[in-house]
Amino acid sequence: MRKLLIALVLALSASSNLWAQLKVTFINVGQGDAIYVEFPGGKNALIDGGSSGVLVDNFLKTKGVTKIDYVALTHPHSDHYRGLKKVFTNYQVDNYYDTKAENRDAAGDNNLRELAAAEPGCKTHYPKPGEILNWDPKVTVKVFNACWQPVIMHENDETNNCSLVMRLYYNGNGVLLTGDANSDIEVDMLSHFKTGLQSNILKVGHHGSRTSTSDAFLARVRPDYAFISVGIGNKYGHPHQEALARLRNAGAKIYLTTDGTQSLTIPPPDKLTPGPGKPIIHDAVGNRLEPQSMVVDLTWDPAELGGVSSPALDQLKEQASSGPAAE
Repeated sequence: MRKLLIALVLALSASSNLWAQLKVTFINVGQGDAIYVEFPGGKNALIDGGSSGVLVDNFLKTKGVTKIDYVALTHPHSDHYRGLKKVFTNYQVDNYYDTKAENRDAAGDNNLRELAAAEPGCKTHYPKPGEILNWDPKVTVKVFNACWQPVIMHENDETNNCSLVMRLYYNGNGVLLTGDANSDIEVDMLSHFKTGLQSNILKVGHHGSRTSTSDAFLARVRPDYAFISVGIGNKYGHPHQEALARLRNAGAKIYLTTDGTQSLTIPPPDKLTPGPGKPIIHDAVGNRLEPQSMVVDLTWDPAELGGVSSPALDQLKEQASSGPAAE
């Protein structure tokens, strides 16, 4: 009887630890972004949905998901918002997070916002830089960039720089999710936020474009692991060799969704093992993954970007001058 009780306690403890972990999955949606998060407290989030609802819908069905607590659109480009339409059609969504960036060349982003407004019980939020999102009591979710005031834009770079950038922090691990933010907004975030950007896990900006993931940004973030959501043979040539070289020079291990859906699991704090929990990187069926090994040649000078202005920069500066002191 005593052995049975001990076995039961161990089983319940193992189950509790499994529940208490943070799991972040980079769904293979081809050329686009879709990130599914399972929080220690049992809630979930979906950040972007790729360009096709079929892929993200299949993923959610396989996991047995029926409700999503938090859905976020980083910015109004079709490779991020299209898949979310099927999500609103097929699943209960309780909260929707968006920017106020209006892409004048696209109607689909507004269709998505209409679906969110029509969703029973769903609340829409427009977070500001510096805001802490109450998604899980054990995970700090902080926003570093967003166009939180209305702005109408046409240029792709302007829209990318309105990306909702946030960091999840749990058990000594930071997971920085950058949307499609470019190097100029990276520089401004470095200026505005003196601390808090350091993250051992980085979702690389703009699918590994040369115009993101600058040396200065990497020097502050200091990623050990870098995930790039990208499609095989995409017309943009992502990921660019220059971005890969900078990541490798920074010492990051690189993972690409061209190898399929990839997840990282951060274990709960363990009193017997002090210090940050070590992330476990695995594929959709639980096999541990090794980083990509690739030879790259640096052919592009980051200084070519020069000084760029954008609505996101203006709003971040306004927030800095009117809001609380940067952290």
